[in-house]
Amino acid sequence: MKSFHIITFGCQMNEHDSERMTGILEARGCASASVAGDADMVILNTCSIREKAEQKFYSELGRLKKLKDEKPGLKIAVAGCIAQQEGSNILSRAPYVDLIFGPSDIARLSHVVDKSLSQPSPVIDTAGDPEYHRKRLPAARADKIKAWVSIMYGCDNFCTYCVVPYLRGRERSRPPDDIINEVRELAQKGYKEVTLLGQNVNSYGKGLEQSADFPSLLRLVNDVPGIERIRFVTSHPRDLSEKLTVAVRDLPKVCEFLHLPIQSGSDRILASMNRKYTRAEYLDKIMRLRDSVSGLALTTDIIVGFPGETEQDFELTVTLLEEAQYDGIFAFKYSKRPGTAALNLSGHVPERIKEERLARVLDLQKAITEKKNKALSGTVQEVLVDGHSKRGGTITGRTRGNKAVNIDGPASLIGSLVHVEIISTGVNSLTGKICE
Repeated sequence: MKSFHIITFGCQMNEHDSERMTGILEARGCASASVAGDADMVILNTCSIREKAEQKFYSELGRLKKLKDEKPGLKIAVAGCIAQQEGSNILSRAPYVDLIFGPSDIARLSHVVDKSLSQPSPVIDTAGDPEYHRKRLPAARADKIKAWVSIMYGCDNFCTYCVVPYLRGRERSRPPDDIINEVRELAQKGYKEVTLLGQNVNSYGKGLEQSADFPSLLRLVNDVPGIERIRFVTSHPRDLSEKLTVAVRDLPKVCEFLHLPIQSGSDRILASMNRKYTRAEYLDKIMRLRDSVSGLALTTDIIVGFPGETEQDFELTVTLLEEAQYDGIFAFKYSKRPGTAALNLSGHVPERIKEERLARVLDLQKAITEKKNKALSGTVQEVLVDGHSKRGGTITGRTRGNKAVNIDGPASLIGSLVHVEIISTGVNSLTGKICE
């Protein structure tokens, strides 16, 4: 095998997993092909969190069958959460798949590839690796300025709509020394921003031999020379502590940006989701955050049409959006996922109603985002320039609040922090000019 191509579905964790797979395969002398047709192996790194992502995967798998008919030597591999969930069942729909491995089996990728190349029958390796969180794997990073750094794997929360604890396992935190060494290496290579990844970064430290928590880890990362910005995802509202609020306020490299999923504005639905907080508790926490952290930008996740959601429950979500005034949201229709407790709940909402509710939520948030962005007009923002603009101007970057800004400026500024005056605003991005 001389070349490979990876197609990634889903979240930042999957994107970073693909970077690790690329690093492992390049270390064994393989080249990354820009298109599937030029590769000897195609890896589909899958997501199972929503039905739509699964449908996209199977559609792509169908297209690859046609490619394999034309190119019989092509190897097709399935990785990620669907691989972990379905295992050999994938072969009943797609017997032409050659290799199946889960998200905690990536450290064995080179071994399972060799095994697949040496035998005609499919290879399935979804046993998992209990020591995966302690292993440093090479990563061929897609970006040269911003990098993802995993600090923990798995989840202990068991929200009733979510498959993650079943597919990525229980929470395991990486030792802080390993994380800091990785961040130092990134700084030495010229990276300016790191995003710390975990299903629930707020519970970082569980199971470690040494005493550690997430605010303490943020302080260690903040002390690494060369790193200019620190972000993190995702935070569970239940575990958002006053100590973390203080860290976001006081640590100069930690950006004033927080993604804090609420999912629903109804206490009844939150309880059915097993979220373990109430609407009032959540709103109290974000009020404290905003009182403490000047200029905080806040985003969230919303699920509409969860089983049993009445019109009154939905209206509570609408009023929460109006009260919270998020900078942006990620909103989805509830999706039935195999193995989750919500699948067996009564009162599943018709698709038509879910679509109507989703459209209403998105329309409301669009107006809120427009208003929030318009308030930034005339302000001066610190922007990390990270690439060439495709939407006006010549270069683009992000504010500390994670808003995209398009700017006229030389490409030599890519990788630099600049101060920009915001001169116009839209829903998806801002336009600015570099301050003298």
